[in-house]
Amino acid sequence: MKKKKILIADDEEVIRILLAEALKLHNYKIDVVEDGVEAIRYIGRISYDLVITDYMMPKMNGLELTRQIRSKYPFTPILIVTGYGPVHELLKSGATACIRKPFNIFKLQNMVKIILNKNTATQ
Repeated sequence: MKKKKILIADDEEVIRILLAEALKLHNYKIDVVEDGVEAIRYIGRISYDLVITDYMMPKMNGLELTRQIRSKYPFTPILIVTGYGPVHELLKSGATACIRKPFNIFKLQNMVKIILNKNTATQ
């Protein structure tokens, strides 16, 4: 079975590392970027099974990133990690799910698994 590919976009290096290491344990292929602009470049070259993004980032926030992904890649699931972002607006703009900081890493791993399994079942 092919490894699921996940792109993580977060301006905080410690969060990128935490998420990448936690998800590598589940045998996912992980790419990390530090902002939404870089994420768009990656998504244009590689087909991801899931994008995990922070809400507050320089250059392009998670809301704008979600809107751009939705307009070009409508079936790519997006999980937004936010400390205080507008969850309702994020979901309305196309985010598949949101999780609040500080988050429980096991809850996040489970949420990723559910999103990826659901997306596999609908294809």
